[in-house]
Amino acid sequence: SSSSSSSSSSSSSSSSMTSRISPNAATTATETPSTSPPPPHKYGYVDTHAHLEMIFEKLDSKYEEWIETVRAKEQEKMYTLDSVITIGCKPQNWAKIEHYLQFPEVYGAFGVHPLNASVWEEHATIDGLKEMHRKYPTKMKAIGECGLDYFVRQDPNVVDAKERACPLNCRKQQQFVFKEQILLAKELQLPLVVHARDSGSGDAESDCLDIMREHCDKEQNIHVHCFTGTTAFAKALLDSFPNLKLGFTGVCTFKNGANVREVVKATDVDRIVLETDGPFMAPTPFRGKVAEPSMVPHIAKVIADVKNIAIEDVFEMCRENTRELYNI
Repeated sequence: SSSSSSSSSSSSSSSSMTSRISPNAATTATETPSTSPPPPHKYGYVDTHAHLEMIFEKLDSKYEEWIETVRAKEQEKMYTLDSVITIGCKPQNWAKIEHYLQFPEVYGAFGVHPLNASVWEEHATIDGLKEMHRKYPTKMKAIGECGLDYFVRQDPNVVDAKERACPLNCRKQQQFVFKEQILLAKELQLPLVVHARDSGSGDAESDCLDIMREHCDKEQNIHVHCFTGTTAFAKALLDSFPNLKLGFTGVCTFKNGANVREVVKATDVDRIVLETDGPFMAPTPFRGKVAEPSMVPHIAKVIADVKNIAIEDVFEMCRENTRELYNI
């Protein structure tokens, strides 16, 4: 992280000052110089959007075991996992998310995903979210994910079921639930995590933008996560909300992810945050596996390649963006 970088540079500068102002060699002759090299600088990163309860269910593992493995692998690397934001998508799974807040690296966002909009109970759901914030004032970092998803599966029990556009009455409920969560995020002064998935017609993008322009504060901290939309939609969001960031996942590493890489190319790095959306969409070379937070560096590498900048710059800038957005 940038703080460790500045502290390391200030310590090295102070040490060189000391050697320059020593009145004579005798003063330092008795000191035993250190022969071990300084530890390499580590670049911190945050997985700003993951579903830990699903990840560990699929891995059939516990967080404690997983983080130990991650730390061991990092010994040889230039980067280190600072934090994870895990997402509660409906009241029925908020308790599962709470479990992970005991771990120092983990923070949470709580809300109602658009595909769960039917479970929204006007007073009970809002009261539940407020109660979460009262219980975890420093650990609950956002409201969401919430937004619009105009795709629904015809039959969730059939693996190869085709997807079709969301019916209009379902859209109306999603829009209402989205608006309610925007208002709550403003009331609690929390960032907003937005999910926007189109059916191919552009309706979800235009509806999302209309609702956000009408109800969000211009200066609101907003994370439009797992961005896979059009460049025009990205530009409209970024122009409308100066504190909005776009989250990019493993999709930007896919062979068929050229459209997402185009958006990455068109987006300033100071408006990007890194995320896996694990367990979904593991980046290349892990396609087909369970996506988890330690895969974020593979996403950073592709962003660096697309932007033609050093991966160190991606780590540093995206880490700073996460501080600005979530205060972590």
